[in-house]
Amino acid sequence: MYFFGFFSTLILFIIFNSLKNRIFFKKIPIILSVGVSIIVLLKVFHIDYQTYYKSANVFSFMIAPSTIALGYLLYKNSNILLKNKRALYPAFFLALFVAVVSTYFCAKILNAKHEIIMSLIPKSTTMPIALEISKSIGGYCELTACVVVITGVFGGLFGHFILKKLNIKSNIAIGLAIGSASHVIGTAACVEKHKEKQACASAIALVAVGILSAVLIPVFKSRF
Repeated sequence: MYFFGFFSTLILFIIFNSLKNRIFFKKIPIILSVGVSIIVLLKVFHIDYQTYYKSANVFSFMIAPSTIALGYLLYKNSNILLKNKRALYPAFFLALFVAVVSTYFCAKILNAKHEIIMSLIPKSTTMPIALEISKSIGGYCELTACVVVITGVFGGLFGHFILKKLNIKSNIAIGLAIGSASHVIGTAACVEKHKEKQACASAIALVAVGILSAVLIPVFKSRF
């Protein structure tokens, strides 16, 4: 049972990675397929999450090499991004503004409680940062975690489709939009589609928006 989390996650990843070119799985992010399958396994075998996490947290240590790989990707595409730097900074602030303000006023219209609103505001930020922001502004971390995942999954599943319908063709613009709105899961979708420029721009966007969110959302909260 100790190795259940590690091997089940690894085997499921291998299975869904091998199926990613099949019609049914082509548009579904691997991270979503694996995540849902793990939830089903835990329910079927009555295994609590903590037991699973103890044997699966080895994947957390893979963040370091993946960060190095991301750094190489950013370096490789640095000239492309520098050519578009005038569009980068306004895009980050606009993405954060739209995400926070639209969430706040929609929740207000629906008469949501203050704590619920504070839990929803960091939804477009990557998970570790979103949880810290939620905690600092009086939100419920459990609810924040849920909406962050839902936002990311929605962007991963439908982000490219929506942007295509809007006739957005620039890889840089697509990457910035997806990374700003749907953080890591959206970026993973760009990687799975082998869109290197999109993945690079998306990765920069999720980091930049995450940092801006940590700084500006508490300021926003103090004004409302």
